[in-house]
Amino acid sequence: MTTIFKSLHDFHDHRYVLTTEKNLDRQESLKRELKGWDLELLFGVDKSTVTKEQFQKDGIYDEQKAMETDRSGKPMTTGHICCSLGHRLIYEEFLRTDHEKVLVFEDDVLALPDAESKIDKLVEAIPVDAEMIYWGWEGPGKAPAGASIKKALYHLQHKMGLLSYNHTMIDNLYPKPHSKYFSVAGKHFLAHAYTLTRSGAEKLIAWQTPIILNADNAIQYAILNGDLKAYIAHTQVFSQGSQESGHSIKSLTQT
Repeated sequence: MTTIFKSLHDFHDHRYVLTTEKNLDRQESLKRELKGWDLELLFGVDKSTVTKEQFQKDGIYDEQKAMETDRSGKPMTTGHICCSLGHRLIYEEFLRTDHEKVLVFEDDVLALPDAESKIDKLVEAIPVDAEMIYWGWEGPGKAPAGASIKKALYHLQHKMGLLSYNHTMIDNLYPKPHSKYFSVAGKHFLAHAYTLTRSGAEKLIAWQTPIILNADNAIQYAILNGDLKAYIAHTQVFSQGSQESGHSIKSLTQT
């Protein structure tokens, strides 16, 4: 069997997939998308078996802090809490091993075969100081025109109490050039496929104990605050089924 993206597979010491026991359709999709990959399925929390109130009572989720941290002041949905907790469980499991770098997937990940011709070059160019690498993401690929003016305005808004992002976050909003294949990450979204090191896992656990942010927002906030050294791959290697219009895989986190 031919292994898709073999060099990326082999670069990592281990590969985790966040799923739940009943997500059998997603697990079947995963087998098709990642042919030949050695994967460990880690079963997270099924949102139909828990309540937000119980998470709060157990100290797993802090709604007040979540609302204070969120730009819009909104609480998290039960689905997002379960997703974030699942990612944290993977980080904790990772740190119980002797692995140095792992690849984390969500179970609705989709491979982008056009990246096959570039994957070896990408792997060879992985930044040595990376604690986290997005292999699929949403957000700007480079700083927009007038970025310095926009950031100056955001700094002013923060001083006036109109923007919750602090000055460090504003400074780090946009990606910065690094190499032909990677940029330093800025404000990016999605967490369906990413490399993580031990130090990166430790930092994300700290951000998410207790749970206060959606999984991708926790990564984003750690990056923007300068805590996590992260990069985006210029060539996207994976997309996410639940984010694609018309795809049979639907989001599980909206409620």
